[in-house]
Amino acid sequence: MRDLPDGVRAQFPALQVSGVTYSSNPLYRMAIVNGQVLHEGDSAAQGVVLEGIGPERLVWKFRGYRVAQPAR
Repeated sequence: MRDLPDGVRAQFPALQVSGVTYSSNPLYRMAIVNGQVLHEGDSAAQGVVLEGIGPERLVWKFRGYRVAQPAR
């Protein structure tokens, strides 16, 4: 997040991650974000797409930027 331009960072919505399940099989990967169960490719908020779920991090796509967040 700190590497994003200030204007983009200010517009990035708050995301509360309460659980993450990682599997080598993408069909079983999921994250609970703001009370919603999300899979790769799902939208968490306006303009924020969960691009990837890894064993250590989540990767979001927002306004042409990729944002990594620890999965813990």
